[in-house]
Amino acid sequence: MAVKRTFAVGEVLVSRQGDGAWQAVKVLEVDTWPDGSDTLQCLLYQPIATPPTAASFRSPDDPGIHGPISAAGFAEGWEVLCTAPIEEADMAGFIAYLKMTDFGRYLEVTQQDAGVLVSQANAYYQAASALDEEGKKLEAIDTYTQAIDLFPMFFEAVDNRAFLHMELGDYATALRGFDESLRINPDGNSAFFSRGECLLRLGRLEEAQHVFEEGKRRFSEHQEMYSRYLAHTLEEKRKRGKVGVLATSNANARPWWKIWR
Repeated sequence: MAVKRTFAVGEVLVSRQGDGAWQAVKVLEVDTWPDGSDTLQCLLYQPIATPPTAASFRSPDDPGIHGPISAAGFAEGWEVLCTAPIEEADMAGFIAYLKMTDFGRYLEVTQQDAGVLVSQANAYYQAASALDEEGKKLEAIDTYTQAIDLFPMFFEAVDNRAFLHMELGDYATALRGFDESLRINPDGNSAFFSRGECLLRLGRLEEAQHVFEEGKRRFSEHQEMYSRYLAHTLEEKRKRGKVGVLATSNANARPWWKIWR
């Protein structure tokens, strides 16, 4: 049975690549999973042409890029060059990664109080809602973004920001927003439906059809709404060969999703 190779925080691992250049990475954290496998949270440096030393495993102007890498990828061909201290700047990419993937751990690593942070994010949310009501759409978008920057799991703010992009006719940006919302909250009906409407407005009719068909199955309490937009999508598909442009005569009507806010 093969012996599992272990790694330690601060180790600098180096390997010579196929093109002859040397690659160095610094281990920031070692995450062990229930199955016994390890993932190394690493700083990846730009390859260098000369053999690395403890003083020159990276260029002075190369801060490194964070990346989570399976420890199995370092099983062969990599050697420990040295152990280097973990500096505050080294952690920036890792902290940004945690903020988007493991918010609880992000709070722990950054020693922030969840209640205080969520309260601050909610204050931005309320301010953004007020700006929207005043018709200050762009300012509201910026303020929702401030709420999201503080609390990336705030899918209500993500939704409302995307809704505002819809109101402004920027369906491509709105679509990205609803995709983000659904990554956070996969069961969000508002984001799911609005994603379909964005696809419809963008003329991506096959994708819109799939969304509305799936929505009928997943959100039975809103089946009539999905059915109505599915019928509209199928009609647009039928007309597309003749018309070639998605009808937008009701684009400025009061959006259906205002009732959700």
